[in-house]
Amino acid sequence: MTTHKGMIDRGHKVDLTYLHFSLGRALTSLVLLLVLIFIALFVRDAFIRPILGDALVVVWLYYLLSSFINLTSRTLVAITILIAFCVEFSQYLNIAELLGIKSATVLSIILGATFDVGDLVAYLAGGAVCIIAEHIRVRLKESVD
Repeated sequence: MTTHKGMIDRGHKVDLTYLHFSLGRALTSLVLLLVLIFIALFVRDAFIRPILGDALVVVWLYYLLSSFINLTSRTLVAITILIAFCVEFSQYLNIAELLGIKSATVLSIILGATFDVGDLVAYLAGGAVCIIAEHIRVRLKESVD
């Protein structure tokens, strides 16, 4: 049984007001994922793959999350950066090895292998790109309205 404000009542209530679906953001996320896969498979350099790629991971994750979670852009950017930092610090703590995750598996690739402070800076840069993109989007929308 559905109640007001997206609440579902089956003995307990769940607030669904923060859930939505944005096709545009989902498609943006998909395009960014394809770019990241291309970079991972075909780019071997000292800037695009290690630095730009890390920044793009944050932008991709932001658009993925914002395609179905309705929070302010700053809150979602903060959550996205927190996730990226957690993954990076798991590399510092060698969590993948502690959990017995074998190298060259999808999970080991996602978790990464080497902690690098430069990656943290790249994640912050990716977060800044998200905030700037949202600011531009809002300004463009206001100018149309």
